[in-house]
Amino acid sequence: MKKKFILPFALTGLVAALSACGGGGESAVIHEDPNKGVSTTSNGCEDKVDNKCQSFVVDYPIAGLNFDCSSDKNNHFVTEMVSSVATGACLAGDKVNFYIQGAQSSRKISLGTVDLAKIRPLKVNNQPAQISLMDMANGLTGKAIASSNVNDETFRVLTALVRIFQAAGVKQNIEMVAGDIQPLTLSKEFKEDLKNIESDISVQNFKDGTYIGIIKPWLDVSSITEETAQQAADRLIKQNQVGIYTTNFLIFSGANVDIRGFSGKSTINSKKETVANMYLLTTREGYSTGYAIQWTGVPTQKETGNQISDSLLKYALLTQAKPQKLNADAQGALLSQYNNKIEKPFIFKSVKNTTDNLQLIQGSLINGSNIAGTEDMYKRVLNTDKVPTDKTVYGEWRQTQGNENFTGTIDIYKSNPATYLTNKVFRTVNTVKTGQKYIFPLYANIIFNFNDKSISPVKLGIVIDEHGDIRTNIGPNATANDLTSKECSTVNPATYIDNNNVQQYRIGTTGAANYTTTDPDKSITIRMILANPIFGNIDGALVGLNDAIVYLPGPSISEDNTLSAGGVRLNLQRLLSDGTTERGINITGWNGNKATTAQWANMQAVYQTIYNAGNKDKITDTQKELAKRTFGELDVELPSCYQIKTKQ
Repeated sequence: MKKKFILPFALTGLVAALSACGGGGESAVIHEDPNKGVSTTSNGCEDKVDNKCQSFVVDYPIAGLNFDCSSDKNNHFVTEMVSSVATGACLAGDKVNFYIQGAQSSRKISLGTVDLAKIRPLKVNNQPAQISLMDMANGLTGKAIASSNVNDETFRVLTALVRIFQAAGVKQNIEMVAGDIQPLTLSKEFKEDLKNIESDISVQNFKDGTYIGIIKPWLDVSSITEETAQQAADRLIKQNQVGIYTTNFLIFSGANVDIRGFSGKSTINSKKETVANMYLLTTREGYSTGYAIQWTGVPTQKETGNQISDSLLKYALLTQAKPQKLNADAQGALLSQYNNKIEKPFIFKSVKNTTDNLQLIQGSLINGSNIAGTEDMYKRVLNTDKVPTDKTVYGEWRQTQGNENFTGTIDIYKSNPATYLTNKVFRTVNTVKTGQKYIFPLYANIIFNFNDKSISPVKLGIVIDEHGDIRTNIGPNATANDLTSKECSTVNPATYIDNNNVQQYRIGTTGAANYTTTDPDKSITIRMILANPIFGNIDGALVGLNDAIVYLPGPSISEDNTLSAGGVRLNLQRLLSDGTTERGINITGWNGNKATTAQWANMQAVYQTIYNAGNKDKITDTQKELAKRTFGELDVELPSCYQIKTKQ
């Protein structure tokens, strides 16, 4: 990681940039015999020349799930497991019809049709569409889930789908505990036994529960209770919200560009503007946390010989106004888990005055990846000339600063979705069988080392809990450089106060658990955002987001305007193979298949560095010290209180 951004030419580059803008294998043929099923040998279309094939992943990791692409009348396909996720592909814009059927029997279980034109209207290279069982249930009933309640018809259908797949896992004796979501293969032989059921299964059978009796000759779902299936269905719904939500400064090119991003104006002084950048993460339990950095003031033209367009002048505030941090304490997820909309205000609070707050008040996720703040951005994201009839899809915010109000628009990008956690690594009391050992909740101390060696390292105690989310484990006698505890504390889930009466904080989640025997790799990826003054010198640290901070707007992405600390994983090979804590764990980043040094970055410190470079005669000692905390390396250790346990 390089510190190019601290050099004055980064500021010169900003002015120049603003002024320059002036403003699978063989597929089988359909059988004509109505008493036969379908034969499949590939998992979808293949890109050759026209680049129109849209890959997708299914949130429940099922191989052998049948699907048809609406544009292909001759072939049938099945999902395959690739890098531990269930994948398939159809042409962009296709309707994908999912079902379970063997090759020799006409009996079929219909699972719903998903419209790729709605899930991913615009294909993005190397980004598969995310298809969930909830999408399939929506396709079956024709309406979205409104609540995770048995009285909700679509949730009832989703629960039935989950119950079938869970029961299939039990019947095939895969290594799983009821309620845990693990990879499943619907083998050809297993699907052929559908010939033993008396009729096909349609949506009505899922709604009224008659599917249970009809499929019993093939699969007895009583091995999974309705309550267990409901809980697993709810976890899948929440898992689809997990990701990183950013408002990184946009890359632009050409003339007459009106870049809004995360910006707005005073309601009483149109010349007073504000711009911001934001990082949030959403956890597996459905909480979002993070922070924003904001600049507010009246931007002015400098006598540099370069004329900056009015629409881009606001970015001059990066050097003209002091960057202010706004924290988003852990609260209900940014987006509704049922419709991907901002349905209630998401609140950021000023560090200096908590009565001043900024609220994200509306916006809808489109293309599975963006909230667009303006009509122009909406059209760009979807590559369309049409405008939405529902204007609440646009991202908007409002803010109070003292006696002054601000309003504006926001463009948000969602990235880095999460997957199921393999129980070969993520071993909890809920994912192992009686007599087996488990290692989660995993207590660890993360050591933040600073690139500037004048700053002492800081230790932070964390816990990865049984849900795969991360909280702090701060002790009652914490110091500025030691935010750890000698005890492996438990918390009240309502207050997050632990058994030592210490307030703990939700700070992150896990992305995936990796298990290979060839390398070997037994690890879990972690993501954390520290956004609270309690963290002192590491307040603002971003860990494992695997995302480049674009800290200056410009016509391209380069080392001059980005900073990335990469992904971070905890390597648990020794714990799992030894069954003891003696050899501990280690922490690394990665570059492809190669392990690298784990690093962290601090967006707040990066922006303070930029401000300091442009205001050398004005900055305080506090601002100078903050700018030293831009990034560093990570180490890890196990606390003495941590123990591997055995399920009784």
